[in-house]
Amino acid sequence: MEQSPYASPVNQNSAPESATPDSPVGPIIGTVIVIVLLVLGGWYFWSALKERPSNQPPFIPGDQAPVEEESWLPPSLNSDDASAIQAELEAMNMSDFELYMESDLEASSPQL
Repeated sequence: MEQSPYASPVNQNSAPESATPDSPVGPIIGTVIVIVLLVLGGWYFWSALKERPSNQPPFIPGDQAPVEEESWLPPSLNSDDASAIQAELEAMNMSDFELYMESDLEASSPQL
């Protein structure tokens, strides 16, 4: 049997032994830390969104009968036909509409 001049004759056939076996504790702790950080971040953003006031405009129903203030608006036929739209435009009282818009503008101008 010929020996390599650089190898020790004592442990030629045995595999090197590791001092400590591989332990999965490190990756598990890292995974738990990442999950905890994600949960805390999600909780923070969820609570911030919940406290923010809503910027949605109020719901304004469109299929109500006009009140006495809106006498300029004729009853709608709810049709997309061109002749029905033309008939509604001709039936609209534009002078009452202009008076209504001017009074609305005057009422809101002190608030501006």
